[in-house]
Amino acid sequence: MIAAAILIIVIGISRPFPMQWANTLCLILGAALIVLTIIIGQHKSNQEHV
Repeated sequence: MIAAAILIIVIGISRPFPMQWANTLCLILGAALIVLTIIIGQHKSNQEHV
């Protein structure tokens, strides 16, 4: 999941799309995926300790 997020961010940074909003969307989507992965990871590790 992290790899996919990094790939999306790289696409956003390299700006292959002519539309500015598409590049911005890639960056936001990639950041959201990373945050989501961190939250899920912390949630799983917290459940294991209980």
